[in-house]
Amino acid sequence: MGNPKIEAEARGHLIDVLSILHPGAKRNSLRRMIDHGRVLVDGNKASRAKEIVSTGSIVETLSRTEGDGPAKKKVDGLPDPDILYDDQELLVVEKPAGLLSVATPRGESDTMFDRALNWLSRNQSTRAHLVHRLDRETSGCLLLAKSPEVRSILQRQFKDRTVERIYHAVVFGKPPADSGVSNTRILETKDKRVRLVPKGERGGKEAITNWRVEQSAAIHSLVRVKIDTGRRAQIRLHMSEIGCPVAGDTRYGRGKASVNRLCLHASALEFEHPDGRRIRVQSEIPSKLFSELKRKSL
Repeated sequence: MGNPKIEAEARGHLIDVLSILHPGAKRNSLRRMIDHGRVLVDGNKASRAKEIVSTGSIVETLSRTEGDGPAKKKVDGLPDPDILYDDQELLVVEKPAGLLSVATPRGESDTMFDRALNWLSRNQSTRAHLVHRLDRETSGCLLLAKSPEVRSILQRQFKDRTVERIYHAVVFGKPPADSGVSNTRILETKDKRVRLVPKGERGGKEAITNWRVEQSAAIHSLVRVKIDTGRRAQIRLHMSEIGCPVAGDTRYGRGKASVNRLCLHASALEFEHPDGRRIRVQSEIPSKLFSELKRKSL
């Protein structure tokens, strides 16, 4: 297992984030970990317990052996990311299906964030800051910033719903119309499960999914999806609700696909660059999705 990691859910002091990551440790022990070079914030060694950690920063604790070594995080062995866009302010990478965007409390050592951080530290001597996430099973465009300031600018756009997020999904069957909008609210439970809130019931958060059929085949359809909100499993839940679950969806759909992946891909991101330009970054729809689309029998 990799080193323990956590994503800061709110801006605050490093010592408080470490207390969440290691709830059984005394604060003096946590301070010693910092003093001995065993605490990383976004891949860089921290030096003060009262250091301010920004929302979304990744805090990681190293073993004693690693803490006594060089200040730089050990990053050997991680694959380089596929770069879709790169400049002085931000980076867009293509996340493979099956790879986490960022580590869970279990401390996975190979995530899209780790690969991007590795690549940036080796090639540009800069840091990575995750702007948003994709579900583990989803592939496609993932946006990272190279400074906390740029991350804040970009995350504000997600909050204000000015980022255009386009996905393509191969779904079972044919939707009831050529296009439509699904807006059933989504509730996330305390155990991190998500479900749709039945019409007429209260609770949950607003979720808006705009969909349009682009191709139809014998068993499946290719659907273009634009989401106005970014709830977890939103597209999968809404497609399942209209009777056309995403192919390969083992939780809300019909089980595994022949291509052995969830057929959902984040194909484009359009947003305002910090310099004022409106830019669009695109990722080609994977060939596996078209292979599933062309299937003629179950």
